[in-house]
Amino acid sequence: MQLTSTTDYAIRIVCYLAAQRQMISTSELSQELSVPASYIPKITKKLKQAGIIKACEGIKGGYQIAKQPENISLRDVISCTESTMAISRCLEKEEGCSKNYIACCKVHQILLDLQNIYNNRLESVKISDIIRPGKDEYLGKFYVIIKVNLREKDYECIYSHNHDVYEQVKIAESYDDFIKKYAEKYICEADWINVQKCLAGENLTEHLVDGCVEEEIFYRGIIENNGTSYV
Repeated sequence: MQLTSTTDYAIRIVCYLAAQRQMISTSELSQELSVPASYIPKITKKLKQAGIIKACEGIKGGYQIAKQPENISLRDVISCTESTMAISRCLEKEEGCSKNYIACCKVHQILLDLQNIYNNRLESVKISDIIRPGKDEYLGKFYVIIKVNLREKDYECIYSHNHDVYEQVKIAESYDDFIKKYAEKYICEADWINVQKCLAGENLTEHLVDGCVEEEIFYRGIIENNGTSYV
């Protein structure tokens, strides 16, 4: 499912109102968020109906957030402007499958699982998470599984929960370069040094012995076996 421009505008408006916490005029929303002024009433009407924002008419009128930002999820906003949240027609209603194969269709079960992940993830992200200042804020859970050659100091990305992370780590020249890039882009700045020290290539070899050794380091599990580590 591709989100519409209306949804994009709605998210911008809600985040801006949540950050300002005061009555904001249509002209200010349009100017600050690059949203066409004529289009704002259409969007705010849906947000108002959902109880996310409130409106006030008059010279000093405008729009204001109606709930605490931590009580508004990204899913709440998106569902206001999208005609459906379903990623497949067969997930919208029981009779959505043209051949009525829901009970035995493996594809349906896979899509249903993806739908639940999609819904839960959007529900878990609150507007308060998005508007919180600073690039150090953590907005999601993801992990990377990499295979490290401790002797050659190179690595291979086996799996990434976040595709953007996978694309970023592919450009690193060495394992230590990967750790540096990963820490700077995806780790809270206060933890940069700790993470880089903890996962530095030389530290992985400190307790390396023949056979297999598994131990907890920081918040990552590291498994070492014959010169190869999985982080």
